[in-house]
Amino acid sequence: MKKTALLISCGTYDDPRLHPLPSSVPDCARFADLLERPNLGGFQVSVVNDATLVTVQRKLHDTLAQAEADDLVLVYLSSHGLKDMFGRFYLALPETDLSALPATALSGRYIREQINDTSARKLVIVLDSCFSGAFGRELVAKAVSLLDGTPDELTEGTGHAILAASSPIQYALEDGSGSAPTSVFTRAICDGIATGAADLDSDGWISLSDLFEYSSKEVSERYPLQTPQMSCFGLDRDLKLLRAPSAPATYSEFDIDIEEAAKSIHPELRIAAATVLGKIAHSQNRDRAASALRKLRKIRNDYHPEVKEMIEYEIARAPKKPRRKVSIQSANDKKVHSSRWLEVGTEQLSRAGQAAAHFVNTSPDFEVLNYVHFVACDGGLTIWATDRYRLDVWDIAAVDRGDDFSVSIAGSDVYSLKAFPKNSTTRIEVGEVFTEFECKEKLLSMHSAHFDKLINYRALIKDNFSAQLHVARAPFLDALERSISATKARSNAVAFDLGRAGLDVLEISFVDDGTVMESVPVEYVGDRIRLAYNPNFVVSALSSFSSKSIKVNITQPDKPALITADDEPQHRHLLMPVRLTR
Repeated sequence: MKKTALLISCGTYDDPRLHPLPSSVPDCARFADLLERPNLGGFQVSVVNDATLVTVQRKLHDTLAQAEADDLVLVYLSSHGLKDMFGRFYLALPETDLSALPATALSGRYIREQINDTSARKLVIVLDSCFSGAFGRELVAKAVSLLDGTPDELTEGTGHAILAASSPIQYALEDGSGSAPTSVFTRAICDGIATGAADLDSDGWISLSDLFEYSSKEVSERYPLQTPQMSCFGLDRDLKLLRAPSAPATYSEFDIDIEEAAKSIHPELRIAAATVLGKIAHSQNRDRAASALRKLRKIRNDYHPEVKEMIEYEIARAPKKPRRKVSIQSANDKKVHSSRWLEVGTEQLSRAGQAAAHFVNTSPDFEVLNYVHFVACDGGLTIWATDRYRLDVWDIAAVDRGDDFSVSIAGSDVYSLKAFPKNSTTRIEVGEVFTEFECKEKLLSMHSAHFDKLINYRALIKDNFSAQLHVARAPFLDALERSISATKARSNAVAFDLGRAGLDVLEISFVDDGTVMESVPVEYVGDRIRLAYNPNFVVSALSSFSSKSIKVNITQPDKPALITADDEPQHRHLLMPVRLTR
């Protein structure tokens, strides 16, 4: 079975009576990217933006005519939905003249004919347009006709389903309240796919009914003026469309009192919940901090003005993920043509670079610590960064390579690597002044440095250990987070007591107190040992891993502990302890 998707969007129009739709083309691009990803949709995707009537008709005809009986075909249409005086449906294109719809717009009749003529028995049409309704504040309606009625032309035939943005008497809306307008309906669909939230039955697949039910609920809750509709004609509602992305691990749940306070009828308690969530959003545990920020955004539309103001305040002051700083260029802008190059998988490169960049030291006194270091040798690429107290190391296998190199790039620039598509490879080419990262004709040209002498980090990683513990990462993080929250001594070292009284537990306390705050079960091998660390450093180190469990290898109490994970053999983290005695 072949999976084919045709996405048609139009956002600009010659007729001044048709207002522009700035979200149409970007929304189409985002949907296309999700459908094309091998781990999600795996569709063969074609995109037609702001094209002529003849071009759109020909592409629609070719896509459906070439489809075979067992193929799955998805057609996405995003533009103004129009009706003439006889109630016939049209989709607006750049050349559309409202005075001559049959001659200048894509007609529902033509779409129906192509549906009837195709051999494909599984056809899904996603229609992000509308037919009538009323304007909402900060929302732009994607229609100009005030005539009632649905596109009856598309209700004929068999073997197809229609996901429509709105009911027959409503507008489909664009949210223009932000800096980047977006279609309410398409955003809900894309968010559901990208996050996996649309997999309502948690079977690993996003079916037709899953996608509709999720997007319908999201749109209706946010904008009651719009109610998406779905109609099936000889097609199963549970047709599997895409694989659901792996659900992100839940590293921490909020205490029940926070959840109850957030839902309380008393605004004072909801304000308190927002304040607590705001504090959690500043946690060094990036997973827990991100969960708190998501929770704040979910409850930001509180009806009470004081509660809403507090939530918006906490969202505004919460740390945000670093954004891309380096501008994307085309491959034609290459400045570097060097024999020092290497090619690696983009997903590994991006993740390693972003994780390591969290551990750079921005102090002006130690310039070398401001950089993430890339070293190509022994058939692979090593990426590492340190702030003298932590060392994060990643080893990535090379797909292809040239001469060896060692180059350093400012940590703030390395975050830009996440702009590349993950399902590809990236070529790193090193010059004297610039290092270029090239992926799918996109180029990031970063200023780079070459240091004569770098830290010999390999000498710090020992092979022999006096003790080793194996612990579930999420419970460990949660216990540590609760311990930090429960004490006022946030700046004091946290102590880990291992193997006390022969028990397979890790006891958490603070150096200046000694009271055991939490206990976490572990698999422990070796002599009893007590260690102390900066608590924020431990949380940050654990958060750099994504595995369910980690290993901590200990040489001596005053030597760096080596943190690894069986599921991430390419990732190692060294953490320097704090002295327990002076």
